[in-house]
Amino acid sequence: MKKFYSSPLLALAVVAAVVLGAWLLPVGAASTDSQETPTISVNGIAKVEVVPDIGTVNFIVETTQETASQAMAEVTKGANAVVEAVKEIVKDEKNIKTSNVSVYPWYDYTEKGTVLLGYRATVQISVKTTVENISSVIDAAFGAGATGLGGINYEYSKTASVMDQLIKDAMADARHKAEVALSVEHATPGKLVSVQVLDTQTPVWRSDNSASKGAETLAQDIIIMPGVQEVSVSVSVSYVINQ
Repeated sequence: MKKFYSSPLLALAVVAAVVLGAWLLPVGAASTDSQETPTISVNGIAKVEVVPDIGTVNFIVETTQETASQAMAEVTKGANAVVEAVKEIVKDEKNIKTSNVSVYPWYDYTEKGTVLLGYRATVQISVKTTVENISSVIDAAFGAGATGLGGINYEYSKTASVMDQLIKDAMADARHKAEVALSVEHATPGKLVSVQVLDTQTPVWRSDNSASKGAETLAQDIIIMPGVQEVSVSVSVSYVINQ
């Protein structure tokens, strides 16, 4: 039978080698994994001013009668007349909308108590048309029985046509900002890492003008001036940094 003899020095050397190897390998791996590609993130913005070419006019038809049924019948008659009148100008019925139909008791509050005066019924009619036709629509609506004007909302109908160019301009703005920022360190933006098109701003401008006048007086007072609107796009972009 063969006999094996162990040396204390040999055993110690083996243990030391195992421990040293276990310590060195993870360190080498960690140093490789911890190296991340440097990037830069910037925001780009592009905007343009446009002249609104569409307006939505909000009319009110209102009446007060002795009974609720009488009030509803009267306001329905008036609303139908307004719709027929503006239809001659707008042509497309999809651009005419009736909403907020209501009827409720109308009281007079005095020191002696509450007195029922009758029932009030209201209907709101929204008419979407070109800016050039707004004055004609207002005249026709009041001539047919509208009792109030609740304001005008303006919008630009060709917003979609300018959005593509705005996105391109926003991307160019983002890259320019990255180039300027990195030039201090003699670096440049490289490969595109990520891009996000943020919320676009296409506001609808609302006129606060309201009125309850006769058609002739209203036509003399109102000058339709839609002004301008700002359409904007912003992007968030990340680039690899070339050093």
